[in-house]
Amino acid sequence: MATQTLNVPDPQPGEASSPLYRHSQKPEWGLALLAWERNGRRAYQFEDGNLRKFQEGYYDLLDPVEEVDDSVSAVRANLQAAVRARRDGSEQKVQQAVCTFEQQVALFTKLYPKGFADPQWKADKRGSVSGSALKRHREPSLVAMKEALDPSRAGGHIEEGSHEELTESILDVLAGTDLVPLSHVKNLRRLDEEESREYAEAAFHLAHGEGSFDERFRAYLAVLARLLGGRPSWRVATALPALLFPREEVAVRRSAFVRQAGSIAPTGNYSRKARATSYRNFRRMARKVRDRLEGAGHEPADLLDVHDFIWTTLRKSALDHF
Repeated sequence: MATQTLNVPDPQPGEASSPLYRHSQKPEWGLALLAWERNGRRAYQFEDGNLRKFQEGYYDLLDPVEEVDDSVSAVRANLQAAVRARRDGSEQKVQQAVCTFEQQVALFTKLYPKGFADPQWKADKRGSVSGSALKRHREPSLVAMKEALDPSRAGGHIEEGSHEELTESILDVLAGTDLVPLSHVKNLRRLDEEESREYAEAAFHLAHGEGSFDERFRAYLAVLARLLGGRPSWRVATALPALLFPREEVAVRRSAFVRQAGSIAPTGNYSRKARATSYRNFRRMARKVRDRLEGAGHEPADLLDVHDFIWTTLRKSALDHF
């Protein structure tokens, strides 16, 4: 994630424009916001849920940063909420860690000694574009979704008015992966002709439309909510963007992802149903997991690998190992 160190004046606690910081020697603590300053000490609220205090003379360990990341506004809101809760003596919902990240990595390497390069990981999770494929295999689904939403092919369907054909192509891919429960795909297969047109155009805009991804994703969520009669589940909302942009976007499996947040970003807001603001928190958390995996010597191919790492190490059956 790109960052830039800034030259800024001394921070003022409580200001909406107060800069965010990163500890120069402990980047794994995440971003921080100044909570208070008094008697030659400053306290900073960090993303990992901890309030840390620094004496004058050590302030320069906190580098002001400007993040080239659409999630920065959500991070600031999370940290400000944590600061307010501490100041007011109220309770803030914080995700509890079920294990340390190091324990997760230990379990991962116990199961797959060579990490993401392990032949068994590739056989279990990635698969191959040729031969038989299982729903948990990512490579065939990536290729199939790229073909289904190829700009020329998909754009031709829309220009010709064959929206239902495009919708069915997308849903066939989603039905062939374990990222989405089959029952959720069946709900989308019940769309009438006009609803199918709306879905196809929303999916095409998500893949190839103008504007930022977050703007397009918000629009896609709004269409899903109308078609499904309420906010969609995380899995049905995020499988498509994860298959379209696997290096940038993530498929959210909320139960395991919330457990992961306990050790990575416990102060974030993680809604039960898909919301654009919460998605930014989940995505940021997944990218931080990717960065920490790389720091531990395990480089994921994409955020689908991160999704599968989280699910492998934090699904309910895995918790018995901790």
